[in-house]
Amino acid sequence: MNDEIIIKNDLTVEEYNYLREDVNLNKKNPDFIKMAIENSTIVKKAMLNDTIVGMARAIGDGKDYLLVDVVVSVKYQKKGIGKKLVESIISEIKIKVPKGEYATLNLISIAGMEKFYESCGLKAVPFDYNGKGMRMEIK
Repeated sequence: MNDEIIIKNDLTVEEYNYLREDVNLNKKNPDFIKMAIENSTIVKKAMLNDTIVGMARAIGDGKDYLLVDVVVSVKYQKKGIGKKLVESIISEIKIKVPKGEYATLNLISIAGMEKFYESCGLKAVPFDYNGKGMRMEIK
């Protein structure tokens, strides 16, 4: 038995909803999630012994990215899996950035998770020239 976390570049609707339900988030409409996954720029999942234990997604245009999901199964939280997923997304973005340029990775943190994202290298907004993060739900 191999206890190494493996990061893969795919995610199914079933895996997405499984992880959401595992952390007490509402299951989402499968067609809606299928569209979201297909339109994601970067998709990662963490596997342990053929079992999904986490996932992360980012959307972006090559210059600016938005980290839209980081979910780790309750049983596997606080074991570095979320950080490994975020670092995998950051590494993939770094490969795409032309020499002498930079890309941005943005997110809106769930309350209480700010320290986790800071440990991944992100900074809380506002700082320097940045104003407050903004959000609107469109229904």
